[in-house]
Amino acid sequence: MLKKTISALFVAFLMIIGASAAGSIFPAQRTDIDGVTRYGYLDEEGRTVLSFSYAQAGEFAACGLAAVEDDKWRTAVIDREGRVVVEYTDAPVSVEFSDNAIAYRYADHSVYYTLEGEKIGSYAGAVGFFQDGLLLCKSPASDLYTYVTQDGSAAFAGEYKDAGVFSGGRALVCTTDGQYLAIDTEGQTLYTLESGIEPRYMTIFGEDTIVLSNGMAKALYSLSQSDYLTVFKYSEISEFDDGVAMVREGNRWGMINTSGKLLTEPTYYYLSYMGEGLYAARGANGSAAAVDADGNVAYRVNSYVGGFSQLRYGMSWHGQADGSLIFFKKNGGYLTSLENAENPTFLSENVVRVTQDGTLKYINLSTGNTLLEQPKSFELGGGLTAKTVHYEKFMGYRADGTEHGWNVDFPELSGLSDTKVQKTINDAIRAFFLKGPPITAEYEALEGSYGASVEGSVLVVWANCISGQGAGASVWNDSLAFDLNTGEQYQISDLLVSGSLDSVRQMLPEEHEIYLYSFPRMSAEGVTYYYNEYASETRRAYTESYLLTFAELGDAVDTESACYLALNTPLVKPTTTVAGFSDVSDKHWAAEYIRKVVEDSLMQGADGKFRPDEQITQAEVCATIARRLSLQTGGESMDGIDETAWYAEEVSAVWSAGMLDGLEADFEPNSMMTRADAAQLFANVLVQRGDTLPDEQTVEETLAAFEDAASIPEERRAAVVLCMQKGLVSGYTDGNFRPERGFTRAEFAKLLTMI
Repeated sequence: MLKKTISALFVAFLMIIGASAAGSIFPAQRTDIDGVTRYGYLDEEGRTVLSFSYAQAGEFAACGLAAVEDDKWRTAVIDREGRVVVEYTDAPVSVEFSDNAIAYRYADHSVYYTLEGEKIGSYAGAVGFFQDGLLLCKSPASDLYTYVTQDGSAAFAGEYKDAGVFSGGRALVCTTDGQYLAIDTEGQTLYTLESGIEPRYMTIFGEDTIVLSNGMAKALYSLSQSDYLTVFKYSEISEFDDGVAMVREGNRWGMINTSGKLLTEPTYYYLSYMGEGLYAARGANGSAAAVDADGNVAYRVNSYVGGFSQLRYGMSWHGQADGSLIFFKKNGGYLTSLENAENPTFLSENVVRVTQDGTLKYINLSTGNTLLEQPKSFELGGGLTAKTVHYEKFMGYRADGTEHGWNVDFPELSGLSDTKVQKTINDAIRAFFLKGPPITAEYEALEGSYGASVEGSVLVVWANCISGQGAGASVWNDSLAFDLNTGEQYQISDLLVSGSLDSVRQMLPEEHEIYLYSFPRMSAEGVTYYYNEYASETRRAYTESYLLTFAELGDAVDTESACYLALNTPLVKPTTTVAGFSDVSDKHWAAEYIRKVVEDSLMQGADGKFRPDEQITQAEVCATIARRLSLQTGGESMDGIDETAWYAEEVSAVWSAGMLDGLEADFEPNSMMTRADAAQLFANVLVQRGDTLPDEQTVEETLAAFEDAASIPEERRAAVVLCMQKGLVSGYTDGNFRPERGFTRAEFAKLLTMI
């Protein structure tokens, strides 16, 4: 049995690391033609540091570790070299890291490990990490809190209705009779809060500051002074970050420190913490700014669309009405912008993951280089290509303000010689994906991609999507099968004999009813059945797959059916020609170059032929150069040229532009152009573009590698070396340059695509 996790949604696997994650190695995802999304790790140059072998992968935490998952729904912790620190085990709900420990969070307990991978222990209802040697736990049975030591025993007597983690040897607790206390690590009461007042958070901030609430307003209180640091005048006080909290007075926000000093007066209409000491603020005029705790503006914009939500690795972003994203630095400096982009996530000091033009990309913002992007098409073999089509459908907003709807990719087939059959298949594929799952499609979100393969002469296409969100979400992996010769769509009933269900039932695990094995998928090997499990509060939706080979299915297979025969008959694609030339098939070594130069109107054929193996003439070379450089024709004619010849204007244009310098004396339009003369012409083009001919020493050192270097004309030697430096020409494998030889038209077509 293969238990395969469907990983269509990146956000499905939560690995909590906090904003302090560091380093220039980051996780990246790639969906292959099999429909499976795999994860690996890249560096900021786009090099693969750890291979794409994980079903899920999280960012590296500040401690240098990351959580990954395999295709059996098991989770491990690795270091930056890919070494396993914590062995693969049943996947938790999340993995969290602290400076000195790892926590696997399950629904009712947590398992803790050291950073070296040694197991510390398993604790029911654990909250956070060990602080001051104690761990806060909430009993699943009593719903009360206690503190335990590493061996799992109670640190001291006492059960609490509410409690916070220890900080500086103290913690806030609420007794079962509703009394709020501050206690020490022995469980002794240090401070008792007055009746009717309760902590807004069960956290002690700074030295001894807590946030209190009287039901209507909030205030700061000092435990050691047993006195209020502020009066109850704030309608809200946030938790403190780096000693600063946001306060709201009326409908205005400001900032305060743990001693109660107001750092910034409540003047903002909106305020939220971005990280690294900056806050997103909005004023009455609708402008947005990133400000520090003292109200100093690091970055401001008058008009924006979203963003200012998080500062990571010293960077943040905001959108604009034209669909572009603006990226800015913590110090306020403009970094760069991306057009037609959305959903950015910072992965390192320079790299962002973003959806641009509907494609997931990893971009180095400092260099502008795209390090990785999801392929827009896949080669299926036999000249067939699956081009990815993106489809979105907006269905509203979720409670957290994010969009709710469809975000689906599906394939469009190309390369079939029978365009009518190709259209029939593509229409069916599009209708299949736009209709979605049979039951929930009308009201459930749908996200994911597709898989495709050619099985014999059958195209099999399947969905790899998640329908719904959270608990109750389900896998949608239904499939289609098409005869590539006729366009006929096959069903499993076309492959298996009538009454075969009983035989199939006996081959599948009995733990699930036969009707739960939905969406069987045919292949050249047999039929794969899938058991799809719904997502719950503690696990993602996943799939168990079971391949029944044709040998195992035996008499259940109709071996005389058109479907079976098609699965076992390789697709024979008719040989096609390039650009309509009868003498250039799509198998020709220069097919792609010939197609390109013809599409760009640089070279032409005659009488339905391209003549790929004929030597190219001097006139033909000049004509292609004139077209490549868009030279103006119709001017002065070159001396000695037949003005009525087909090539007259283009040869004259090249001559007028100075490209024939050094070649005029021996120019013969209908003669073969030698490799040496072609090098001179190309060198003239390169020099006019700004390149410089190499010096004599470089020329001598370069040409010394050729046995026939002496046969290269003296006046052509520098030109030959310049063309070699640019990769336009090279020597033969026998160590000779052969300056007197020419180029075939096919060879020149390739050369022409390089200049």
